[in-house]
Amino acid sequence: MKYSSLVGLWVCFMGFIVFGADIYVSPTGNDGNDGSIGAPYATLTKARDAADLVKGSGPVNVWLRGGTYYLTAPVQFNLANTGTVTAPITYKSYTNESAVISGGFKVTTAWTTTTLNGVTVYTTNIGTNKKVDQLFLNGTRQVMARYPNYNWSQILQGNAADAITIGNNAANEAEGPGYIRTLHNGGWGGQSFYYTGASTYQWVGDNNRGGGMNNNRMVENIIELLNAQGEWFYRKSTGELWFYPPTGTNMSTATIELASVTQLLRFTGTSGTTNNSVKYITFYNVTFTHAYRSLFDSTGQFYELVTGSDWGIVRKGAVFMQNAENIKLDHCAFDQVGGNGVFMSGYNNHNVISNSVFRSTGASCVLLMGLRSSIRCPNYWIQPAGNTLANPACSDVTPGPLTQDYPRNCVVYNNLMDTLGLFEKQTSGVVLSATEFDTIRHNSMGHMPRAGINFCDGCWGGTVVDYNWVYDVVRETSDHGPFNAWGRDRNAIAGSGNRAATYYDARNPTVVCMNRFEVPAGMFGIDLDDQASNYYQEKNLVLGGGLKVQWTRANKYINNITTATNNGNVQFHGTWGSAAQPSDHYGARNIIYATSTCVYQFCCGSNPTQVAGTQTKWDSNLVYSTAGTPNLSDWNNCTSNTYTFAAWQTAGLDVHSSIGNPTWTNTSQTWPGRTPAYLPVGNYNPTNTTALNTLRFQTFAMDSFGIIGVEPGIIPPNTGVIGKTNDISDITKAVTVHYSAHLLSVSFGGSYQVAITSASGRTLATFNGEGRSEFVLEPKHFGFGIYFANVHTKNGLVTKRFMVVK
Repeated sequence: MKYSSLVGLWVCFMGFIVFGADIYVSPTGNDGNDGSIGAPYATLTKARDAADLVKGSGPVNVWLRGGTYYLTAPVQFNLANTGTVTAPITYKSYTNESAVISGGFKVTTAWTTTTLNGVTVYTTNIGTNKKVDQLFLNGTRQVMARYPNYNWSQILQGNAADAITIGNNAANEAEGPGYIRTLHNGGWGGQSFYYTGASTYQWVGDNNRGGGMNNNRMVENIIELLNAQGEWFYRKSTGELWFYPPTGTNMSTATIELASVTQLLRFTGTSGTTNNSVKYITFYNVTFTHAYRSLFDSTGQFYELVTGSDWGIVRKGAVFMQNAENIKLDHCAFDQVGGNGVFMSGYNNHNVISNSVFRSTGASCVLLMGLRSSIRCPNYWIQPAGNTLANPACSDVTPGPLTQDYPRNCVVYNNLMDTLGLFEKQTSGVVLSATEFDTIRHNSMGHMPRAGINFCDGCWGGTVVDYNWVYDVVRETSDHGPFNAWGRDRNAIAGSGNRAATYYDARNPTVVCMNRFEVPAGMFGIDLDDQASNYYQEKNLVLGGGLKVQWTRANKYINNITTATNNGNVQFHGTWGSAAQPSDHYGARNIIYATSTCVYQFCCGSNPTQVAGTQTKWDSNLVYSTAGTPNLSDWNNCTSNTYTFAAWQTAGLDVHSSIGNPTWTNTSQTWPGRTPAYLPVGNYNPTNTTALNTLRFQTFAMDSFGIIGVEPGIIPPNTGVIGKTNDISDITKAVTVHYSAHLLSVSFGGSYQVAITSASGRTLATFNGEGRSEFVLEPKHFGFGIYFANVHTKNGLVTKRFMVVK
């Protein structure tokens, strides 16, 4: 361990100059060393304990030298390890090196070939009763033996109605154990099971609504199913591991790793107060990978049935926080973790997840979930036997939470969430429940089975969701949209006749503004489902879908653009309210653009007179249909029970609205300086003069959605002062690296050599270049994954991270 000089961080306090400390750790170090740069420690736990000894003297930097840190248990941070506002503790990759924290272990035993199920596979023995459920070949996740075979484009990445029959024919389904993964019979999430014996299985989880299976089914982790390239199986009773590698794999040089640990870092204080919280710890520019699939951890015993939403969860994450404050993850990568990425559980305050990449995540990327103990009169679905919403008697009318066991003031900012929900289907980029005053801003998230951003309940509002880009959602489930919310709390318990109950739990408005939501055909855009109330929605661009008003109150729809296809642009589903107990809904200055004539639709007994009678105010909108004169109809049916637009206006709605083509500015527009792959195309602001001048529609920026400031997949390495003299920030700025469509571009004022390495540190290719050079990375060698470009120049080495995506 070495104390920094004056060039390092220092704090002047009470007349004394206080210096921070530098601690070094390396996968090739030794915990018997002194923690200096020349004699680093070997483990994060040793470095953590060393930081405790010096943290009172100022900021502490724990430098992680390059390589993979294989864990056998989570690294735990508790009150003894906390930092302070003047002496924070930061763990970060050493400049131009890449630190990887792994929940797996490397296979080092020798491989031989054998014949299995009619194909030639490799086999080795890694020992009995190992906890493993993912195999990685040179840093890329492979496929657990399954039926039907893997197909990315399909539900469950391959499904067949006879899958369970095939699984039941295995010799010993419990050996793996084997798993059955399917969907809820209504498509509202997943249904997962594990085999307990011959053709017998037990429910694991993946939704909160009970119900049976639909016909989208698959089975996995059964040896008889291993017959396709990339598949593997581990027999725990004998220790045998079988792997059918892709063509061209050199198993004598390949790196094979197996996921074993579910949680990598845990920040846990003792109770939900500032004094009892672990705090002021940052992880910067670190990769987290090889985390076990938490849904199947200990055969599902951790699956929790939260509140009254459709969702259940595993209260775990690769990084877990509870009773934590000012914990920050910045410029980090979550690479192919098997469960959730970051889980903030119970009391959390001022935590930040920023500028990070979540790639190929098994469940959700970031969750902010209070404990049920914080909710007054929690509502819930009976599970798994029935489908009945349990409405407990509730006499508590005090607004807000019962305890402090919930997140607040946390920030999820500028993150790329690319491909998630691979193993759990009731998942999203960001999930919130029993939380307050958070910020979800400038995130890009796509390729997922369900909603992009999901609120499980209305507790307790105050969150701002803005400048996000959500796309390619609801790939595998149904009846949802890129933004989804439920409000099945005291609002639902009290029922439609109690307007005051709206604000018992949703006591603050939730703001949803300046987002771009892209919607599959027939799905909702902003789906405010059962009793989701007190949402303020302004200046959102909703492409392919529209807005939903359902058994809710006090929702505002202002200055949004919707372009629904094959569905109504605004759907009124049994709105609550009457003259005595009005719904307090308000919608104005929206652009409502449809490809079907039924621009508005109704459900559950609604009609124009009923909507107006609930005191729903809807006016001064621009309405247009490409199919002809706009009209109104029943839910999901544009051909019967229709109403004319004039009947709608006669009821007192859209009285001052206009019918006319908005005429978009330029739906093909791109913006200089932004990578097209990570910035959506198109300026959908209207040029219609009636919309702009008479209805006072306000145009809004179309180039500000999603991540900004840092190129996704190319995460800048840490730069700055190291010790006394190693400031290499100039060379770092002089080298630029950009990756797109299997083409790597490198720029530097001189000659250089580029070595491409995997996340585990294996060199995959080398190139020589000068000035600006481009190199083709062949798809067969560079699959979906995170890689590092190590640029060797005469001025030093620069390492930059990039990601190969679909």
